[in-house]
Amino acid sequence: MNENKKLTFKTNSKLERLIGRDLITNNTIALFELIKNSYDALASRVIIEFNGFKEYEIDSSKRTKKYYINGLEVSKDYIISDCNSSISIKDNGTGMKYSEVLGYWMEIGTVHKELIKRPQKDDDINRMYSRALNGEKGIGRFGADKLGSLLEMISISDESNEKTTIEVNWDDFDDHTKTIQEVEIDCVLTSKDDTDNSGLILNIAGLRDDWSIKDIEDVKRQLKKFISPFSQEADKFQILFNYANKPEIIINDAFEYSNIRIESKIDKKGVFKYSIIDGDITVSNTSQIDKPSFGEVELNILYMDRAAKAAFTKRTGTSSREYGNIKLFRDNFRILPYGEPNNDWLLIDNKHAQAVFRSLGTRDIVGYVQISGLGNGSLRDATNRQGLVEDVKEFAEFKDFIWGNINILQDYIFNKLKNETAKQGKVIETKVQDLSRSTEVLKNSIYSEIDNLNISQVDKRRIHRIVDKDVKAIEGDIRVVNTANKELEKRMKVFERIMGTEGILYDIIHVIKNKISLVEAQVFRVSSIAEEQNINYDFDIVEKSITGVKKLASAALRKASVNTTKKTVHILEDIVTESIRENELFYSNQEIDTIVEYNDNYQRIYGNKEELKIVIDNLFNNSKRALENINNKKILISTEVDKNYVNILFSDNGCGINSEYAPFIFNVGFSKFSGSGLGLATSYDIMDDHKGDILVSQQPVNGFSTTFVVRIPKR
Repeated sequence: MNENKKLTFKTNSKLERLIGRDLITNNTIALFELIKNSYDALASRVIIEFNGFKEYEIDSSKRTKKYYINGLEVSKDYIISDCNSSISIKDNGTGMKYSEVLGYWMEIGTVHKELIKRPQKDDDINRMYSRALNGEKGIGRFGADKLGSLLEMISISDESNEKTTIEVNWDDFDDHTKTIQEVEIDCVLTSKDDTDNSGLILNIAGLRDDWSIKDIEDVKRQLKKFISPFSQEADKFQILFNYANKPEIIINDAFEYSNIRIESKIDKKGVFKYSIIDGDITVSNTSQIDKPSFGEVELNILYMDRAAKAAFTKRTGTSSREYGNIKLFRDNFRILPYGEPNNDWLLIDNKHAQAVFRSLGTRDIVGYVQISGLGNGSLRDATNRQGLVEDVKEFAEFKDFIWGNINILQDYIFNKLKNETAKQGKVIETKVQDLSRSTEVLKNSIYSEIDNLNISQVDKRRIHRIVDKDVKAIEGDIRVVNTANKELEKRMKVFERIMGTEGILYDIIHVIKNKISLVEAQVFRVSSIAEEQNINYDFDIVEKSITGVKKLASAALRKASVNTTKKTVHILEDIVTESIRENELFYSNQEIDTIVEYNDNYQRIYGNKEELKIVIDNLFNNSKRALENINNKKILISTEVDKNYVNILFSDNGCGINSEYAPFIFNVGFSKFSGSGLGLATSYDIMDDHKGDILVSQQPVNGFSTTFVVRIPKR
């Protein structure tokens, strides 16, 4: 039997859930998808209303926010929705006619928007603008299923007198004995009233999740990150968040806290324009570069210094690190996950780890990059709606362009810091000299006045002693300021020296590791030949040496890798033990007696293992130098639990730390020995990032001259 047939796919009703509840990961994303549809419908405003939710008040006057319902304080996890709660999304867009609902809205994966993906013109002369369509997958409407099981959609077209109302029970699609075409949806077609304006209303009931105060506040905060600052600057599109009849305009104000930023734009012909804005100073440049394969791009990247970070946290209630880094927008809407707190898509921290003193990290910069569906056709959405297609040369060149802008900003900032520090150093030096001379003049004047007083010599000597004591205290403070200023000057010289060598050192380690692999292969070949020729030779020593060098090179490269910023849960004892084992490779010939006492009962901590090992490595390195001239060399490493922290106590019986130098030991460039003065400064920065601390104990352990305390928050 030989018969040719034509087959077609059938679509099970399960598909609806796959592209709705299962594909859209959370309620914020679901709302965002529906908001994008309003944007595509040329709406200038979309309103999100929460109906039937309990009203609550927020007291933000204290460091920790407090929440109240009917005057009673409640937790932020307090549930404020019930079975009668619902969510409405209303816009003033063009709406849909019945024929469009039938032909487009009811077709899954419609190509309607893809076919007309061109600038859409709003006919209202008061708000004429071009807008490219965002949705091209044709599945955004299923965000309603993620939010609730029941949907009422009311569509009023601006091109007809129709009002189309459909009612969907998404749970009907859970009957997997049916195809998706067999699940019927009720639709009512009526004439619109004179008071009806065009647009779309989505009433969503049967909410699938219980909503807490925290959920509402999180959605509000997340939506601020979804809308592009470009669009709100042009006043093109507004999101109104209406809870308990208190409408609030969602504004992305995360980029108002920095005085230094770079704004740039490249057009399709390769004309590249940028401006660095530094307060009242603007430095601009225009140049012709190669035509961008990725299309036109506009960006704004801001440098967040300490003051900017503090202002950001105070205003938004979150740190700049928790907010994220450089976010990507297409036609005024976020493309996730780029720029999320744990998404370093540009590998900024990777490069920062390799060049700490000539680059910025993700906690130092925030910003946004704007692309368009029209001008950036080669940068297409991934099929899972999470990000762009990345394995194409256009995406790689797109990232290179952004990095070019980051480098321009970095060069400006580091040159400015260098010049300002040098200038301030000279001012301090002059002031210290003036203060020293003034103190001497003041002392002599007081002595002269005392000598002229009509009092006994005993009283004069007593007053002299008091004055001498106070003057010596002042002179001591002057010496501290002078020492600090010299350390500042030394620090800048260290910066300059390091800036030229960091990249070289990283490359050298790479070469060492690669060459060791070649040597290892050659040793294996020689040992094979020796075995064939019956030559007895012990290759274990060579192999152990090669293994040791490979471990050291791998550890160094690992510490500068992209994973250095990732934090997970660890048992602290495991980290300390691993670090001790690695350091034995370095100090095996130093005859150092290392004593270990674990008293934390396998305490868990949340952090980056490699970074915490860097802290311990630096303490080992300092102890090794402090013990050089000591006969009975000892290091004691112990752990303890101290309330909400677990501490590592790292002690040695070396030469100790002079109290005069104690205030400066965590400064970059400070070193009692011949080192670069980077170890403790780096350790301090790492512990600050872990919300912990590192300090020198004022009461060292008995028998030991120096004790460092590393404090890490308990998990």
